[in-house]
Amino acid sequence: MKKSLIFARRNALETVRDPVLYIFCLGFPVAMLALFQIINHYTNGATPTFLPASLVPGVMMFSFTFVMLTMSLLVSRDKSTALLRRLYASPLRSWQFVLGYAIPAVVIGIAQAFICVGAGAVLARIVGAAYFSFGSAMLLILTQLPVLFFCVFLGILFGALLSDKSAPGITSIFISASGILGGAWMPLESMGSFATFCRFLPFYPSVILGRIATGATYMTSGGIADYTFDKTAKLGLVTVLLYLAAAIVLSFVTFRQQMKKDN
Repeated sequence: MKKSLIFARRNALETVRDPVLYIFCLGFPVAMLALFQIINHYTNGATPTFLPASLVPGVMMFSFTFVMLTMSLLVSRDKSTALLRRLYASPLRSWQFVLGYAIPAVVIGIAQAFICVGAGAVLARIVGAAYFSFGSAMLLILTQLPVLFFCVFLGILFGALLSDKSAPGITSIFISASGILGGAWMPLESMGSFATFCRFLPFYPSVILGRIATGATYMTSGGIADYTFDKTAKLGLVTVLLYLAAAIVLSFVTFRQQMKKDN
């Protein structure tokens, strides 16, 4: 574990030097929160999805996909410069390399989560919107950890498989998909079979779990309804965990194979 932490420190230093971290991982989620809060304010709160209790979980999930982009760029760049090939001569094993990349990414993701919660609170105060409690905020962050880990290990997987030129394009597809298929700012609940399809992906179930934590509401044909931890939400949690397990296994196996190939 000590070797992984040493490698993680190097990766953290490389990450903080990358402007992608500040533009997309930190700045863009805050800008999205501000945009939709302003829209909601000037439409008299007519869109439940744009209320803080619904919007913050969606933007938080969406922001984690930029951690995936950061990791895919870092790993693929290390691979293209032959740095990893030289490091393979070190005593580190494949799982220690993966953990060395994952640790700083998880720290960045948790920092993103707190920034989203804090920025949401400030913006809600400015526009006079209701906000959820501190306890709900902590529970929200806890519910989003599985999808954060999923994005981290998926980014490492893409970095190991792809070149530094193709990795950004592939991860951009996932970033766009997470926003559309995750219902981050779209009322998927009213979209019938499309919403059912989205429940089989990791993004939408994660947002639902976050909205349950914040006490969010959504529009139905009969009026306003609360997000509850019902059977569908429980199945959504299982879905997210299955995707997380697959991403972890594939990243470790792929990295090990790449290591053997390069050696």
